[in-house]
Amino acid sequence: MRNALRSILLTAVTAVALVGCNDDEYLGNWLKVSTLNAKGCGGSSVFSIDNKAYLVAGYGYYYTVKYFNSTWVFDTEDYSWTETDTLPGAPRKDGVAFTIGGKGYYCGGIGADGSYFGNMYEFDPEAEKGSKWRELENDPYPDGAFFGGVGFAIGDCGYVGGGMNDKTGPTNKYFRFDPSKPEGSRWTQIDEEGLAVKRFGGNSFVIGDKAYILGGRHNDYRVKHFECYNASTDEWKVISEDMLEDYNIDMLFRYNASTFSIGNKGYITCGVKFTGEVLRDTWEFTPDVNNGKGAWQMIAKFDGASRYCAPTATINGSGYLFCGQNGVGSTNFKDDVWKFNPDEKYNRRTYR
Repeated sequence: MRNALRSILLTAVTAVALVGCNDDEYLGNWLKVSTLNAKGCGGSSVFSIDNKAYLVAGYGYYYTVKYFNSTWVFDTEDYSWTETDTLPGAPRKDGVAFTIGGKGYYCGGIGADGSYFGNMYEFDPEAEKGSKWRELENDPYPDGAFFGGVGFAIGDCGYVGGGMNDKTGPTNKYFRFDPSKPEGSRWTQIDEEGLAVKRFGGNSFVIGDKAYILGGRHNDYRVKHFECYNASTDEWKVISEDMLEDYNIDMLFRYNASTFSIGNKGYITCGVKFTGEVLRDTWEFTPDVNNGKGAWQMIAKFDGASRYCAPTATINGSGYLFCGQNGVGSTNFKDDVWKFNPDEKYNRRTYR
């Protein structure tokens, strides 16, 4: 899928033309590389350390819907899975995870009984088996229990915000987590105004020292805002108040999508459109062009079944997408793992 259109900014005409092309005219290649050593799961979270991705919690269907607190380790060297220590506390889904300094962090989530969680946990891969996870009891999430938020890491800090709060509903607050600070003082609210629009199920990727957040839901309202957080200046900026108006791409309005970055490009795929359609189209974002608004272009569609709540990781220049779901029935939870290379020629082969 060599893409001759890489340097062309999307307009109304080119957007229609792109949708009508064949996959092999687009840039990028999706490759199925593995399946999880268990049944499928959605609502899990992923952090990565070195060449490994850690799939945490989630839920699936085992004769009935079941929630997990398991942790599975995926080795990108040989595409193998091993199970490690379970996350402390009740099983849950829709939390957030990120990596700082060789350690993984997990926060938030919702349990099978509808309980929201605000616990903060740290995972040390070098710790002895049975003690890899520990709860940071003095540093729970400062805004209370939540699920469906957005978490990411920039430099030596993690950032968590948005989501569905147990007290206020959808929120726009954001907090910085700095593990180098003393216990009990590791969270700091950034920019009291936070995101321009409250949302949960939002989508994000990080390019350099900037995090980009788009889409999500505010109850039955579809969020059109595309925003950027600059960690160097500690400021939020609205890039677009209406992505359809600025980019002429209605398909970018979605929630619970899969996002990642490779180099200086951001990517979004899968997720749910507000018509209820579960998606698998993939878009690439180039920042710092188009008068600061950046440019989006459609690239190769995700080659697996359409899905949502499928977490991702970027490892050694490739994007990885894990599991996900397209419903809550016995056949709706996915167990496959996909690898994306943005510059590779399209090839439908799979690893196994």
